[in-house]
Amino acid sequence: MATERPIRAMDPYAEQFWAYTLNKELRFQKCADCGKFRWPPGPTCDQCLSDAFEWATVTGRGKVLSWTTFRRSYFKEYPAPHTVIVLELDEGPLFVSYPVDIDVADLREGMVLSVCWTGGEDQYGAYNLPVFGPSPA
Repeated sequence: MATERPIRAMDPYAEQFWAYTLNKELRFQKCADCGKFRWPPGPTCDQCLSDAFEWATVTGRGKVLSWTTFRRSYFKEYPAPHTVIVLELDEGPLFVSYPVDIDVADLREGMVLSVCWTGGEDQYGAYNLPVFGPSPA
């Protein structure tokens, strides 16, 4: 059984994103007109306002922009202390996740991390959660 996690916000666009995670595929919407990747998913491109898009696979690599450690527990599924990172993915979107297989004291701005996967489950069912750890050598 997968780890219980906070309930995901679900809409038709998020539903498509999470469906790809079942196969451990990290995909984002890519505008069919201007080519911009966007996150979070939605109905229109924030650059050219086009509503045409495809779900394109991304590299799963990103540079750490920032991080914070919560010393108070906000969700029972994430006991304190709990560290959250913000990455700028190679394709451009910012993505919030959490670090794995790395000591929080070793996090550095600009550090390159790669997607890893951890199981999750909520009222919508099982899924794989994209988390980020050291890039393979």
